[in-house]
Order: sequence, then structure tokens, then C-alpha cells
Amino acid sequence: MASRREVLATSAVAVGATALPLSAGAPNARAAVADPDPTRPPGRGPNVVLIVLDDLGYGDLGCYGSELIDTPHLDRLARQGTRFTQGYSGAPVCSPSRAALLTGRVPPRTGVRKVLSRDDSQGLRAAEKTLPGYLRDAGYHTAAIGKWHLGRLDENHPSRHGFDSYFGVDAMFSEDSYPTEIWRDGAPVGTLRNDADLATLTRRFTDEAIDVIDRAGKRPFFIYLAETMPHLPLAVEPEFEGRSRGGLYGDAVESVDHHLGRLFRALADRGLERDTLVVVASDNGPWFEGSTGGLRGRKSGCYEGGVRVPFLMRWTGTVPRGRDSHQVVSFLDVLPTLCGLAGVVPDPGVRLDGTDLRTVLRGERLRERPPVPFFLGRHAAAVRDGRWKLHVRRAGRNQRFLPELFDLEADPREVANMAARRPEVTERLRTYLAALEEDVASERRPAVALAAKPPLFAGRANTLRVRLSPALRPDGDSGGKAKAKVSVTVAVPAGWTATTVRKAVDLTAAPVVEVDVTPPPSAGAPAGRLRGHRLTPRVVVGGRTVTGADVQVHAVPYGRDAALALDAGPEGRPALPSYRHLTPATAWDRAAGFGWVSAPPQSRAHAGPDPLRRGVVRDRSAAVLRLRLAAGRRRISLLRGDDKRPTHGFTVAADGETVIEPGPRLPAGAYRWEEFVLDGGAEGRTIDLGLTGTGGNRWTLVALVVH
Repeated sequence: MASRREVLATSAVAVGATALPLSAGAPNARAAVADPDPTRPPGRGPNVVLIVLDDLGYGDLGCYGSELIDTPHLDRLARQGTRFTQGYSGAPVCSPSRAALLTGRVPPRTGVRKVLSRDDSQGLRAAEKTLPGYLRDAGYHTAAIGKWHLGRLDENHPSRHGFDSYFGVDAMFSEDSYPTEIWRDGAPVGTLRNDADLATLTRRFTDEAIDVIDRAGKRPFFIYLAETMPHLPLAVEPEFEGRSRGGLYGDAVESVDHHLGRLFRALADRGLERDTLVVVASDNGPWFEGSTGGLRGRKSGCYEGGVRVPFLMRWTGTVPRGRDSHQVVSFLDVLPTLCGLAGVVPDPGVRLDGTDLRTVLRGERLRERPPVPFFLGRHAAAVRDGRWKLHVRRAGRNQRFLPELFDLEADPREVANMAARRPEVTERLRTYLAALEEDVASERRPAVALAAKPPLFAGRANTLRVRLSPALRPDGDSGGKAKAKVSVTVAVPAGWTATTVRKAVDLTAAPVVEVDVTPPPSAGAPAGRLRGHRLTPRVVVGGRTVTGADVQVHAVPYGRDAALALDAGPEGRPALPSYRHLTPATAWDRAAGFGWVSAPPQSRAHAGPDPLRRGVVRDRSAAVLRLRLAAGRRRISLLRGDDKRPTHGFTVAADGETVIEPGPRLPAGAYRWEEFVLDGGAEGRTIDLGLTGTGGNRWTLVALVVH
């Protein structure tokens, strides 16, 4: 077993080459492809067992220097194959890392930018091209076992992503894990209710993997075995309790090692070692427990301790035996590499961010290694390029003293910031990350997009912005003329009107064309639930018509005084409230003393030109809204509800007199208009509206209209 000192010394050896030259333009989105493997017959790649441990640290295995945890079976696998000292996960947290592993794409390209919760509506989209999908098309029997954590909706299910079978838990993600359903294919077959149930999973997952090997018959197989350990909560079978010097965490790792040893023996007993590539890695660095091997940082951040992970490969007769490789490898490389081994060409229309490492598997040095990027959410955060690692964003709020540039060959613990001393490297890598971030954003950006700002006011013209992409150029993406004549409009529901704008624009600049849309007064009638209306941007350019995605908008009555209205949320859904100033003399003029006169409720919108841009959302059970009421009797319409969460009713009092009793609790996505009448008298008056939540703080005022 290597000592800790030996491992840390080895870890300090980087790729060995100086940083690769990068252009200032867009990054190379297609992987560098090695020569085809001459040792394999065409059309028949190896069996693959891809094992991902959960939150395992870089220093948690014996073969990576652990002195507290014994892992004889994984250590033996390392001696039989290649141990990579510069292996990286796809992200510093779970769901994005797994999305990168299965797609070969940085997480924001896949739509999985964050750790998914148990009730999250997001997940890996069915349209994504995945490694198991490619391998299944090549004749492989494909199976997913263990922790999925890429979405719970039907479109996110493993069967929609190329897996013939699935056995595991669909959303094990935190210490609040019980109850959690166990699934087989499309139906639950059991429930985890306590730690004793959780302790059985490692054994059951191993049994399933062995069964898959036998079920595959003569077909090559791809097994994606995603363990739930050693992620918290920790639980082990009785025979492993107290076994490790590393506490319960170490017990969990030793349990996994034991059961993986059973799987490795099953391969040997069936004579499959020379036909099977085994890959073992971790989805990110350690969380609250576990060892980073002395590296800086932990899970959730892009310092080495959060993203550098154990990375083992064994393929008897092909992958060099007993070798340490100091070349950089990443989760992003797994798809292009395994597709290459299987003789599969990935869809050329899908941009990949990984590199084909077949030459590295054979023990050769890769002549060119494109940089390995890391994202936090939708933003590029860091990049590893040869000996250099640049950070431009950190997890959390503290973004001071960036950028940080580290020479990992001399400084693997990322202690000395070299950004000021090597400005040319810093600028080159910053340019690379900026270009990559824009490339990712442009991939998600449709050719024609409607930037609607719901709600629209009924009975009056509303100006909407239609953004045009450079992809619309009549002569294609390159060499097209700078100017093009376009005709831009918006398809609207019956009874609505929309203008058509004809003009010459520079499509290379992604121009924005403004189109006026007018809903009829009836579209904003304040009765019952808020109704959605579909608008579709449309452009005619070069004799062809291109239609963008539908956007759902909402119409509210146009008040004579003011309205508290909605911004667009994800996919055009109403989510973020904001004030709208309708006239210079609006009643919402803070300088005149109107608006929130109590501390405003906490907001989900944080900035904007409107000084009153605050959502009436949560964390305050009572608030006071001061309104300037014009002369005469006025009808006040209030819209309440929330797109993402259930909301309680609230009581509204005008100068201390109740005008609205609390209505029913509304489910997520439901809205309800409430109305009352106030008298402004002969000259108008100022009135305070007191809003008090009745079921706690989770109430939302969406719109207020004065008629």
C-alpha cells in the first residue's frame, strides 16, 4: 500500500506538459479523438462496469494513501490496472456531476445545474444523448443500479436515457432521506424507512449487478453501478459495524469495498476479466466526513478537494497493469472514450466537452489534452489546463480576490495565487472560460425567442421583445451577409392583435425587435383563476419562416392607478413579482410616501431599475401597503397564489377594517382573484392596507389593480 507521503508526492505531478495554447475564440466543443483501438474487433467493444461511489474523498482508499480505512479489493483492482492521480468528477456536487458523466457535456448544457431535491420538477431531459443510449444502439445490454438522482419525472427516468433495466433509489440526496422508495424499472418495489433498511442497499446493489451479468447472455453489457455510500446518512450491516478505524464513514467504505470484491470475483469466475473494463470513481469530493488527501476544499467547491477524486481503470490485457498515470482524466471523457471502444460515433450535432482517452487506456501519452472546465450552476467557475488551474468563481457569497491561478505541479494544495505573476496564463484561461460559457448559453438559446414580461395589461398595447439568433443568417452560420431583411411578428390568441415589423438587421449581433401585442379587455377579467395565454414569436428571413418556442403569458386588467404585476419565471411561468410604474403620478411612487410602509416582505427578486422591485413572497406574516386612492368608489382586485408552492390565504384590512377574509389554501400553480370596494371620497385619500397571513408566512400577493 502506498504511504500518504508517497501519494501526496505523486499527486503533485501534473500532466507534465506546459499549458496547451488556446485561441481567444470559442472553445473546441468536439472531443479530441484518438486513433481507433487496433486490439478490438470492429463492432465489439468490452463489457463495461462503471462504478460511482457517493462523496468518496480522494484520500479515502488505501491505494490513495488512507491509513484509517482498509480497501483491499479496490487496492487490488488498482494493482491490476491503472491508478489515475489527476482524475476529476464532472462537478463538485452530485446531480450535475452524474449528468456530465452520462452525457460527456458540462452540466449546464444538460439542464442539470444543481443538486436535485426529492420534489424537483427538473431533471435530465429525455432529448439528451447519453452513454447508455449509444451503447444500447450498439447492441449492449444496459443496466442502471443504485442512486439515480437525475430527476423523478417520467421523462427523467433511466429507461428514457438508454437503460434496459433499473434497480435503485430515485432521490437519495440528504440526511432527510426517509421514507425513500426503491424502484425496479418503472414501479416501486419497496421503501427505505430507517438506517437498517439503508444498510442493506450495498449488498442488494451488488446482487443485482451480478444478476445483470448473467441476464446479458452473449450480449456485451454496460452496468452503471451508483452506490449510495459513503454519502450521509451512513449505515452498514452489523458485520461491518466498528470494523474500521475511520468511524462509521470508514465502515461504510469498507462495506462497499467488500461487496465490490464480490462483483469482481463474479467477473473472474465467469472468465470475463479480459473482456470487461471496470472503472471506479467518485461523483465529487467528501462532504462532512472523509479525506481529501490533503487537497484544499471539499464537496460543493471547485478547489481540488471538491473535484479531484479516485479514478481506477482495469481491463486485463489492455489497460497497463500496476501503473500510475498522471494525465488529467475527467467524467467528461468517459462517453467519448467508451463510444470509441464500442465503435460508436456520437451524434455530430451534439456538442461534447470530453476527450477520447483510448490511447491513455493503453498507457500512451495523449498528445493534446483540451482543458477540463468546472461549472457552478450556469456559470463557469474554474478550469484545469496542464499544470495550471484557474478559478474565476467560488461557491458561496465570498467572491473576493479572484481570479486565482495555481500551479498544480508545484502547488497541488492551491496555496499560492500566481494570477498577478502570470497574467498571460490568467487572461488566456479567462478568455477560454468566457468563450465556453457563451458557447453553452448559445446552445440553449433558440433561433427566435420571445422575451415576454408577464403580465400583459388587457386593453392596451404591450411592447414585447423578440430576440433573433445569428443562426438565422440566410447563408448559414459562417460567411453570411451582415444585413438581412426580416419580418418579425408574434402569433397571438384569437381576439388579440400584434404588429408586424419589417426591417433590415445585423443578425450577427443577435438583434432584438420590438413588437406590440394588445390583448382584448376580456383577457384580463379578474375572475376565478389566473388564465395563461400562449404567444409564439415568428420571423421570416431569406424566404423561410422560423418559429420560436411558445411562451405563456398572463393578462391582468389595466388599472387607472397602478398594478403590482408578475415577471416571467422559468419557461414563462409566473414566479417573480415586481412593481410596475404605469404613470408618472402612480400611487406606487415611494417619493410621495406610498408603497410598503412596513419593512417589505422578503423578496425572490433582488435587483432592477424599479426601487420598489420587491416580491410579496414570504418570511413576514404581516405587512402594510400604503395606497393613494383617487376620488370616488374604486374596485380593488388582488391576485394571490404561487407557481412553485402551496400558499395560504391572507386577511386584508383597510385602515383597520377587514375587507377580505382569508380564502382557501391554494395548491402550487393555482391563483385566485379577491375583490373589495373602497371609497376615495370627494377628493381622494391615502389608505393603509394591512395584509396578514393566516397559515404562517407562506402567502403571496401577485397583483393589485385599482379600477
